[in-house]
Amino acid sequence: MKKMAVIGLLLLAACGRQDAEGSSDTVANAAPGATNIAKAVDLVPADAMLAAKYDRSCRSCHSTPDAAAPLTGHEAAWDIRFSARGADGLLASTKSGLNAMPPMGLCNDCTDDELTQLTSFMAGRTN
Repeated sequence: MKKMAVIGLLLLAACGRQDAEGSSDTVANAAPGATNIAKAVDLVPADAMLAAKYDRSCRSCHSTPDAAAPLTGHEAAWDIRFSARGADGLLASTKSGLNAMPPMGLCNDCTDDELTQLTSFMAGRTN
């Protein structure tokens, strides 16, 4: 039980407050509303394997506004990041870690393709 509590604390600490790419004015204009928050809680990738990786590695930070990570499905927040860094830049940031996000976004067994798919899913850029 203690081990699970420690793991939970580490996951929440990994979320932390982050500086977003782009100007603070632009990011403030993309603050999530109630609809974005509700959407982030419910979304999961259609692919079962990606859904499992999302649930254990991404969801804890990308489904709650308190984590200061861009919410899953909040396209305006993700568009700012894609505009600033591009898909390759976001992949590089995910792999190396950015601000409070740990390297690999806590998905140490994810391939580059899976990380790209997860980022695209969270950004609402999947078909």
